[in-house]
Amino acid sequence: MKTKAVLLLFCVLLSEAFSKVYGPVCQWYEDPSTSMAIHWVQENFSSDAESADKADANDLDLESSLSYRSDDQKKWLFSPVTNRLFGNTKNRVYSVDIKNLTPDTRYTFKIRHGNKKLGIWFFRTAPSKIEKGITFVTGGDMFHSRELLDPMNLRAGTEDPLFALLGGDLAYANGVDANRWLEWLESWNRFAKSPHGTLIPMVVVIGNHEVRGAAYRPTNAPAKSEAPYFHSLFYGLDEGSKYAIDFGNYMTVVALDSGHTENIATQVKWLNKTLEERENFIYKFVCYHRPAWGTGVKEDAVDIQRLWSPIFERHRVDAAFENDHHVYKRTYPLTAGKRDDMNGVMYIGDGAWGTRTRAIARNWKVRRPFLAHAESVNHLIKVKVENGKLTYKALEADGSIVDEYQRINSKEK
Repeated sequence: MKTKAVLLLFCVLLSEAFSKVYGPVCQWYEDPSTSMAIHWVQENFSSDAESADKADANDLDLESSLSYRSDDQKKWLFSPVTNRLFGNTKNRVYSVDIKNLTPDTRYTFKIRHGNKKLGIWFFRTAPSKIEKGITFVTGGDMFHSRELLDPMNLRAGTEDPLFALLGGDLAYANGVDANRWLEWLESWNRFAKSPHGTLIPMVVVIGNHEVRGAAYRPTNAPAKSEAPYFHSLFYGLDEGSKYAIDFGNYMTVVALDSGHTENIATQVKWLNKTLEERENFIYKFVCYHRPAWGTGVKEDAVDIQRLWSPIFERHRVDAAFENDHHVYKRTYPLTAGKRDDMNGVMYIGDGAWGTRTRAIARNWKVRRPFLAHAESVNHLIKVKVENGKLTYKALEADGSIVDEYQRINSKEK
């Protein structure tokens, strides 16, 4: 009996010692100048249902901790750790939601799980005022293969952005494959770091490959329970997959659900109200997955053209970041689908971060006169906001420039 107890204890300790951790990753869903959400996933190695339940119970009993401090602080502060099941697996997501941080400040944080030290990492909060300008990167459709994902994640970190706006189809798990999410987390944690070693916070948007059946149903969207990994991993999704993040009173980023767990039409009232409340913000961006104005490789999202685009135009949105089609595109500034360089909304992106690209028709300039640039190439988009000037630069993984465009924003004072 004693031998059996010792063996059981040894197995528990061995499991804990070799339980792999994926992450951590940083996420913004509230004030980016004073908060940071941090998530990581820990494997459960139990081989049957009974032992898995026991392992869950033991895991819940283990005391996880996260401590943090700014570069000019000596004392470590502690933030409570919560955990929950990761989708439909026995693995658990651990999260910390840190508040009351100082704007534009670098922090060090360290994580312990039981008696095991998981590591030390760094993050930086956003500035509360736009005095020096900011840079962020955006893109979607990230992970067909690690050969495509890893170099682009490395490029994202190398560009030293304040954050990354990720426009859906993050892990291509289709709501069922947890292992793809674990690989995606591992890649982001390893490669998406700034030259100074800080983790790049992400702002996440849902896509069809987050959902079982890769659903795009703009008028009959499935419930958010059909995207179990996306919704169990990230914060800020209590009211669906739409939300807005405000950077001080100078910039807002609005995330929308293009028919994957919420209908296009049901978001209209919320979208109009959200942008109306931010009428005086200098910079306004929206991001969603399915393109309204694409290159023709797949059908355009006509529901978004009809219901959302007029709202973007009414509230003078600077750019709509679109994804899904596995190419690069940039439209002219558009009003009602026509070129309007003075007042129009630019649509840019189309999602080819780490996917195999699609072929674009050679006569796209004739068939799609609203397009300023179209190219079948893997890319991310680097956006720089400074002194009333917006610069959009599409980059390949090696840093080569695919396209570059500048536009003056007259609202900055």
